[in-house]
Amino acid sequence: MIFFLWLYYGKLFILGSIIATYLLNRLTKRLYYAPLIINMVSVIMLMFIEKKDMMYAIYFNYLPIVITSIIMNLIVYIYRKIKR
Repeated sequence: MIFFLWLYYGKLFILGSIIATYLLNRLTKRLYYAPLIINMVSVIMLMFIEKKDMMYAIYFNYLPIVITSIIMNLIVYIYRKIKR
């Protein structure tokens, strides 16, 4: 059940993460910078959330954003390795 809710509520965050990761990959030369920057911004945003909403924010906001960025960069890395 939690997985389906995660996919339902996380779609906008996942789309935003893909766009942000793409833009950060265009600006930086290293693939590991984008997930680190996105993770840093997400953690800073989590600090300003009330404690009662913390677990909701972690599952539905933080995890989709960071995991999508990491997976996208892994796909880009594998694609670049195969292309060479």
